[in-house]
Amino acid sequence: MIRSKWLRLLGWGVSGLCAALAIGRAMSAQVPPPARRLSEAERAAVGRMCAAEEPRWRQSPIHRFPGDRWSQDDDFQASERGWTMEMARRAGVSPGEIFRAIDEDLHKHPVEPPRKATASPSKPRPFFD
Repeated sequence: MIRSKWLRLLGWGVSGLCAALAIGRAMSAQVPPPARRLSEAERAAVGRMCAAEEPRWRQSPIHRFPGDRWSQDDDFQASERGWTMEMARRAGVSPGEIFRAIDEDLHKHPVEPPRKATASPSKPRPFFD
């Protein structure tokens, strides 16, 4: 009986020590500096670069997914995301800054084919059980 009491106290002690250590490490961690923001001119340039790439991103999935607009859009968005992540890494900014530049470009310039600012309706896949 006494032995189980000491084991239980030892368990609580080890747990408390681990919790105190974790809290101490969290409190002493350095906060990373805020991410750099793109200037208005940089955002305009990034938006135009994305607009120049979009026809290629739209054309490629048409051949891979003929007649399946949802999959074409999905493939396009994967290409756009990959480009965005690479641009964010190169510019030293968050991906949100790049997406903001793309959004501003879509609002500033009329959306003409092959560009589009809509989503294709979801099309459920057939099940072959």
